[in-house]
Amino acid sequence: METSSGNSLTKSWTRIDITCGAETADIIAAELGEAFGVSVEFISGGLRFYLDSARFAAEKERLDRIIDSAPALPGEGRIGVAFSEIPDEDWSKTWKEHFKPLKVGRRFLVTPTWLPAPPDCGRLVIMIDPGRAFGTGHHETTRLCLEWLETCQLKSSFTKEGESEPGSAGISLLDVGTGSGILAIGAALLGFAEIVGIDNDPEAIEVAKENVILNGLSEKIRVFCATPEEAGGPFDIVISNIESNPLIGMSETISSKVRDKGLLALSGILVEQADEVCAQYEKRGMRLAGRKTDGEWVLLSFRK
Repeated sequence: METSSGNSLTKSWTRIDITCGAETADIIAAELGEAFGVSVEFISGGLRFYLDSARFAAEKERLDRIIDSAPALPGEGRIGVAFSEIPDEDWSKTWKEHFKPLKVGRRFLVTPTWLPAPPDCGRLVIMIDPGRAFGTGHHETTRLCLEWLETCQLKSSFTKEGESEPGSAGISLLDVGTGSGILAIGAALLGFAEIVGIDNDPEAIEVAKENVILNGLSEKIRVFCATPEEAGGPFDIVISNIESNPLIGMSETISSKVRDKGLLALSGILVEQADEVCAQYEKRGMRLAGRKTDGEWVLLSFRK
């Protein structure tokens, strides 16, 4: 999926290849994203991600603990790990080999910045430079969120007369754990008026800001390093694609950021974790409005 951020990187890199079954890969990928704030590429037979070599040396024990704690699932086989040093000059080439334009939902085309969008493609084009943050649309959870943004509508109390599209004037959106900024960018292209993206990782915010600028949306999207408590609001729509445990831990705060009659979408949730996440948000006054799955992942949508 995603890593690197262009010319400012002058480090050496370590590529980590994890050999495992598909269900194990989903579990480990979520843990890696949460622990290291990086994105993970799903490859044939497992996972691949990158850390700068100095960070890899400092945090190898943490990586070992994540892999050692992965559940032994029936039929998934043993987990293997291999490490490779990647010269910095090969970094951008590595990602360009794997990141290709991708149609998402009915309206989006996600494309890397070095490839031109097909002329007259008839889609909203999201340009993403693979960075040190999650989100290029190639993972199921990102696609679920973009597809949900396409279809979500608010009750008439949040729209002007004669308007019902999600991009109607004045509708606000908060993206919790914005990563690469892809969901905030998608919302802006759909026409949302006030968009805030937050993340607790300063490096992710740097990547998100770069992508917002690349898409010419600096005047429509604000991204900054913050917790949900610091995000302002409340908002008409809140979306968060992170991981089940932090979603559960922040359920009270995230729910409080949704305006009365507003909408909430949560993803980064494995199917078997959905009921627990749902129960926590229903305790906070959110009403389950929908559930959509893609492989082992689920998106839960709520109305307040």
